[in-house]
Amino acid sequence: MRKLVLLAGLVAVAGGRLGAQGVTDRTGARAEMLRQRIEARFAERVREDLGLDSAQSVRLRAEGARFAADRRELQGRERAARQAMAAALRPGVAADQDSVSRLIDELLSTRAAYAESYRSEMRSLAAFLTPVQRARYLILRERLLNLAQTVRAERLLGADSGAAPARRAPFRQRRLR
Repeated sequence: MRKLVLLAGLVAVAGGRLGAQGVTDRTGARAEMLRQRIEARFAERVREDLGLDSAQSVRLRAEGARFAADRRELQGRERAARQAMAAALRPGVAADQDSVSRLIDELLSTRAAYAESYRSEMRSLAAFLTPVQRARYLILRERLLNLAQTVRAERLLGADSGAAPARRAPFRQRRLR
């Protein structure tokens, strides 16, 4: 579990720094290095928990990378639509109804595409993982993503208030075996 906490922390640090400082060459390279470390550690955890052989592990990593790239693009689209919507709905400024309607449609279609990406990934993983392995993989990935979101939110709250983020009790997790 400590590995997942560390991975989530690294995700939050990489995401927070990119958002706060803008993407410079140095920050972008550091974020990429952190992403690679997170992916390597997560892949090792998945390999252990799912009992994958080396061929399955390689295939899972390749499929995961392919779909992750698509989802990062979708996340960028969603972030841009949310920013545009926030700008369109600024207090004291009359919102353009047609523009807001298009932005709502963009958000909804992006979310649908995101869900379809997961469906497609699960179909491709079915070629070499059992249903139980796929379920365990989904659980591990959801835990990592939820933990990363929590750490990121705590960092943002701490940065906004000037206070250090509150310490959490260690997150305990049962093995999936």
